[in-house]
Amino acid sequence: MRIGQLDVRLTFQHPSGALDELGQPIPGGLQDVATVWAAVRPMGSNERVAAAQAQSGQTHVVTTRWSAALAAATGAWSVRLGARTFDVIGLPRCPDEGRQWLVFDCAERVPQ
Repeated sequence: MRIGQLDVRLTFQHPSGALDELGQPIPGGLQDVATVWAAVRPMGSNERVAAAQAQSGQTHVVTTRWSAALAAATGAWSVRLGARTFDVIGLPRCPDEGRQWLVFDCAERVPQ
């Protein structure tokens, strides 16, 4: 991937860890982790078939430059792209093992 293909600015978020007065996690409380340049693409047909077999609900693939903060992402994280929100599925992949890129499997939330 070329750096010029990272043409979308998006924000990674994780649960804030904020607790209510009873010590329970506050639902929907998110904290920004990083705003980065990324490439966002819908899944191809072969990828959709594989995702359907795994029942992951994956709809998009997000690629960013490698960073330690984003490499710590889990399935509890989300990605904001303007008014759109994507849930991260599983853990990020480092396809080249050279700490150059991170690839996230994501599922777009349907607005309610």
